Amino acid sequence: MITDVALDPYTSHGQDGLIDTTGYVLNEATVTALVKQALCHAEAGVDLVAPSDMMDGRIGAIREALDAAGAERTRILAYSAKYASSFYGPFRDAVGSAANLGGGNKYTYQMDPANTDEALWEVYLDIQEGADMVMVKPGLP
Repeated sequence: MITDVALDPYTSHGQDGLIDTTGYVLNEATVTALVKQALCHAEAGVDLVAPSDMMDGRIGAIREALDAAGAERTRILAYSAKYASSFYGPFRDAVGSAANLGGGNKYTYQMDPANTDEALWEVYLDIQEGADMVMVKPGLP
């Protein structure tokens, strides 16, 4: 069983992370919340957690927490290169986060599809942090 580790279905603003009063996504606070979510999923018995949020350092933090909790066999599928894309519209509609974005976007933490160097770097970092598998999303139009 694979579960998505993300906050956007649960936030009133539709972003993948916790935000400050100006709407800025707070990376470190979000990673802390994602670690708690991944641990909860592992305790429930999932085989694989898939953090889809694109926060920096989340894979290493989740791997460390899973190992410390004795869940070292819980695998991590990293959304390593998650491009900013309109293809996510149907998913956002399904989970109800599209309306919460209020015309906003996720371009500050999702990747520019033209920046292939950044994609390769992010894949490398996620593997170094302990990802068992990596994903490029969306893979095809």
